[in-house]
Amino acid sequence: MPREKYQAINDTIRLYQLKNMTRYLCYLANVSPSGYYKWLQNSEKQAIREEADFQDYVLLKKIYDASKGKVGYRGLYMALEELLEIPMNHKKILRLMRKFNLYSKVRRANPYRNLAK
Repeated sequence: MPREKYQAINDTIRLYQLKNMTRYLCYLANVSPSGYYKWLQNSEKQAIREEADFQDYVLLKKIYDASKGKVGYRGLYMALEELLEIPMNHKKILRLMRKFNLYSKVRRANPYRNLAK
């Protein structure tokens, strides 16, 4: 992924103080210099978003644990609707659930019930 390459370039530049070698390092990593500079400019915004995501995750985790993991994104959305004035978007809830590995438990059908019929 380009993010790891950008991070490696940034670490190399800071470690060895190679300020004038940015273009060459980008060439070696097979990424564009403009992409590296864009990543460098947006890294602070990305860190702020990560922190906001973690705060939202803590809120979702409380609801998830209270329901013993049996609630999905729709149930989380309805619970947040009651708690917050402005509810979180369902797509954001899904994204955070995937990011932090929150999966709802699905009840399995009883196979012996079909045998009785």
